[in-house]
Amino acid sequence: MKTIRKIGVIGALSLALSAVLAACGGADPTDTPRPTNTPMPTVMAMEPTPTPTAMAPSDGGAAPTPRPTATPRPTSTPLPVDPAFDAEAYFEGKTISMMVGFNPGGGTDAQARFMSRAWPKFIPGEPRIIVRNLTPVVVERNFVWNAKPDGLTIAVEATAGIFDQVTPQAQYDMRDVSMIGVTSGKDQFWMIRGNLPYGCIDSAFNATDPVLTIGTAAPTPADLGSIVSIPWLADRFNIPLEIRNVAAAGSAEQYLMLERGDVNSWTSSTVWSQLPITRPGWIADGFLRPFADLSFPGYELGSNAEGPYDCPKVETFFTSDDMLAEWVAITGPRTYAAKNIVGPPGIPNGPLTALRDALSAAMNDQEFAESMTRFTGIPNNFTDGATAQSELIETTQQFLDNQDLINAVQQNAFEKYVK
Repeated sequence: MKTIRKIGVIGALSLALSAVLAACGGADPTDTPRPTNTPMPTVMAMEPTPTPTAMAPSDGGAAPTPRPTATPRPTSTPLPVDPAFDAEAYFEGKTISMMVGFNPGGGTDAQARFMSRAWPKFIPGEPRIIVRNLTPVVVERNFVWNAKPDGLTIAVEATAGIFDQVTPQAQYDMRDVSMIGVTSGKDQFWMIRGNLPYGCIDSAFNATDPVLTIGTAAPTPADLGSIVSIPWLADRFNIPLEIRNVAAAGSAEQYLMLERGDVNSWTSSTVWSQLPITRPGWIADGFLRPFADLSFPGYELGSNAEGPYDCPKVETFFTSDDMLAEWVAITGPRTYAAKNIVGPPGIPNGPLTALRDALSAAMNDQEFAESMTRFTGIPNNFTDGATAQSELIETTQQFLDNQDLINAVQQNAFEKYVK
């Protein structure tokens, strides 16, 4: 086997996408048209839940409205803040709605609830923060996208959302959201139930039984998102696989599916270090075992409080740089950033800079950072808002430039593996 070298985030994406473009003869950079109508949401709220008035009910037959060809938005240097802007006066006495696109009980919800209590003291004026759960995640993202850009409606997201923006229901463009900062990222795992006869992923190469089952909400090929990395691996290494299409597939639902035996494996980000908190004993007792480290090249999962992640990075089994290039093109848009704080497009530079500075101050405060890790189990891997904005624009554009390749991989995976 050939071990592929470690490479940096944006450098790896550039390498991957250049190689893929050369192999595929290029791709049309035009953003995929999508409908403007969005189904009404299912809501799970621990606090009063906003009414998503900006989203019209689906008429069931509206034709997609084409969007113009998108161009990169170069922005890593924030505009000067108006010297007359008084951040303390602006936020004092206000309430910030912190949206979460998943049901209570998962990692994203846990981080939002910690931040709602601990982050306000770092924000000028110490505004109140209320967590609001609005599902599914595409509806939550649409809601934030359409919210008033005043810095009082923001979201904690589980991924960068790049894959999701080309699904039919999405109204948003991740190149235009207001990025406040990334708190973690680059990790991804594939784990299996302990009662399976497999060890690490290579023990399932060319196997036929038992079939590995994984659950995700994928009514269309586009909804597979970055989970398409699993059937990509199954195809290349002849791993028996079935993807079960379920109504919801956040962490809370995955725990239940694994406990009930509805599925026997799971892929996710940030949860490896969180498991000893959310499901103590699962790793120590062998109920759930490592199968493959799918993290971004250069990042390794390591150990959590109950044991080591003792299965290798998947790229150690790749036999060429072309395989690595395609792998990063498929998985990079998800794994380069995990938990991140965003707002609607167009937040004025005054409140946006105040929120970015407040997040940087909190993440650089030892007590805040360590307490959040203890509470959520999620390791911190902070990127400031201006840098994260630039990376998000670049990564999203690269994904859109290679959408033909991604669509082909998703279509094949959907037809072959989704049941």
